[in-house]
Amino acid sequence: MKTVAKLFLVGISACLLIIYIVTMPTGSSVLISLKPTLEPKTDFIFPHNLDDHDADHQDTIKIDSPEIHKGRKVNNKDQPQTEEELYHDPYINVKYRIDTTIVNTFDAKEYIKNSAHDVDPMKLNSFDQSRSDKIGSFRQIIDSRHYSCAAHAEDWSYLPSSSIIMTFYNEARSALLRSVVSVLKRTPSHLLTDIVLVDDCSDDPDTGRLLKGLDPKIKVLRNIERQGLVRSRIYGALNAAGEVLTFLDSHIECNVDWLQPLLFQLTQKPRGIVSPVIDPIKAENLEYRVASSNIKGGFTWALHFTWVSLTEKDNQKRTKDSDPIVTPMIAGGLFSIEKKWFFESGGYDMNMDIWGGENFEISFKNWMCGGYLYIMPCSRVGHIFRKKHPYSFPDGNGRTYSKNTKLVAEIWMDDYKELFYQNRASARYSEIGDVSSRRALRDRLQCNDFQWYLDNVYPELEIPEHKYVTISFNNWCLDSFGKTDYEVGLYKCHNKGGNQSWQVNKSKSVVSQDDLCLTIRNKIVVMKPCHNGNMHQQFEHDEDLQTLYNSYNDVCVNVLNFKSRVVGVGKCNQEGVSTRWQITKV
Repeated sequence: MKTVAKLFLVGISACLLIIYIVTMPTGSSVLISLKPTLEPKTDFIFPHNLDDHDADHQDTIKIDSPEIHKGRKVNNKDQPQTEEELYHDPYINVKYRIDTTIVNTFDAKEYIKNSAHDVDPMKLNSFDQSRSDKIGSFRQIIDSRHYSCAAHAEDWSYLPSSSIIMTFYNEARSALLRSVVSVLKRTPSHLLTDIVLVDDCSDDPDTGRLLKGLDPKIKVLRNIERQGLVRSRIYGALNAAGEVLTFLDSHIECNVDWLQPLLFQLTQKPRGIVSPVIDPIKAENLEYRVASSNIKGGFTWALHFTWVSLTEKDNQKRTKDSDPIVTPMIAGGLFSIEKKWFFESGGYDMNMDIWGGENFEISFKNWMCGGYLYIMPCSRVGHIFRKKHPYSFPDGNGRTYSKNTKLVAEIWMDDYKELFYQNRASARYSEIGDVSSRRALRDRLQCNDFQWYLDNVYPELEIPEHKYVTISFNNWCLDSFGKTDYEVGLYKCHNKGGNQSWQVNKSKSVVSQDDLCLTIRNKIVVMKPCHNGNMHQQFEHDEDLQTLYNSYNDVCVNVLNFKSRVVGVGKCNQEGVSTRWQITKV
C-alpha cells in the first residue's frame, strides 16, 4: 500500500509540473539542472557562480526579465530573436545599433572556447590569451587597499547609482567576460544601474551579444562601422540610465568595494572626475600586482602621460593614506563622473579618432572649467597593461595620436602649445578640422587659461627656460632619430623641430628631448632616460668656444666621422672645428 501511495504522489507531481510549464507565459524560460549551484559570498544577488576553476559547477544562467533600452521597454514576446534596432542620434550624428536579441542562457566555457585564437597566445591581444582563458570568468585577487580602507564599514545606501560603460574592439572573450563578471560580483546591486557594452564593430558580433545572457542589467550597442574609443563612449553615455557614469576598459578586474569610494567623493564634490588606483596586471602571465598609492598623473610637453611621485606639498594636504589624491591628469581608461556634469562640460571631443589624447582633453577641461580630479586610494581596479596596441589604426598610430593631441593643444594650451609643437613637430601639420565649437564651449563654461592650470594645479611641471634649441655643425643638425639607446648623429637641418629640437634645463647642464637625455656611453653619445645625478648626462655649453663639455669625463661632444655622420666624445680641441657647435633658439 505504501508503495502504491508513493507512486501515486510522484505521478500527481509530474502532472502538475507539466501543466505549469505548458501554461507559462510566452518568453519565459525554464532551466532544470542536476548540477549543484554555488552561491557567491557577496552582498547582492548574482545569477550564478561563474568560477571557471571548477568545471563541475559550470552552468547556464536563466534570464527571463524584459530588457530596457533608451528608456523604452522591449517586450520579449513581441521581439524576434535576432532583431537589432538602428538608431541615429543627433548629438553624435552617427548611426549605431542596439542589440535587442533575447539571450536566455549563458555558458561561460562555451563562450570562451569560441573566441578567436592564434598559435601565438600574445599575438591577437598583446597579452597571454591562453593564460586568460585558463583563468576564466572570475578569480580571487588580493585586496590591495590600505588596511584603513577596509576598517571603515560605511552605510552606502545613500549613494547614487552608476552605469558602467565598457567599450571594446576584438577583445579576447575571456578578458571581456572577466571584466564584466568582476563588476557584477564586486559591485553592490543597488549601486549598479546597468552595464552598457559598446562593441566598436568587432569582427564577431556574438562577442558582445552573448553577454546579454549574463544579467538583465547588461545592454549591448554595436557600431555599424568602427568609431574608436571616444565616440563609442559617447554612445554608451547616451544610453546609460545611471546618475553617474563609470568608464572602464574591457580588460580589467574590479577589486573589493571598488565603486563606493568613487561615488562617495562625487557626493562631496559633484563637479569632478574620480579615478581608482590602477593595479597592473602583467600581460605575459596575468599576474595581479599592487600599485603604489603615492603617485599621481602627470605629462611631458610632448603630451605623453606619466606617473609622478607626490610632492611634499601633496603629502601635507593628506592626513591619512586613505585620503583622496589631487592629480593634474588621469590615465583616462577608468574613472567616474556625474552624467549631468559630463554632458554639461562637453563630454569628449568628437573630432578625436580611435584612441589617444582624450585623457588630456578631459583633464585640462575639468580643471580649467570649475571641476577637479582625484585618485581614490580606497578604490582599486586591476588593468592589463600591454606594451603595444593589438589593433590597427586606420590612419596609423602616430598620425592619429598627433591629430588628437594637436586638438588638445590648440583648444586648451594657449601659447604653451608651442612647447608641444617643439616636442611633437609632426603634429603641427596634422589636419584637425573646425575647432570653433570646442572653443565656444570653453567660453561658455568661462574656463580659466592654461597659465592658471600650471600655477594652481601643476606648479612643479618644469617649463624650459630657453624653450628649445637646435644644435648644428655646418648646417648639419644633431639628431636623435627618435630612438632610445640609439647613437645620436648628424642629419641635414630641416628646421621642423622634432628629433632636431633639444631642451636645455635651467642649469644649462642637461640636454634632452622629452624624458630622454644626451648620454655618454663609452666614446659615443646615445639617448637614455634622464636621471638626476647621472654625470654622464651633464654638459656645459661654452658660448665662446662653442663646445658641449662633460667635466666628469673631461671630454667634448664632437664629430667622430663626418662622412658617416657619427657623433661621439673626445678630448676638447679649442682650435678644431669638430667640437664647435652652433646653438640656436627655436
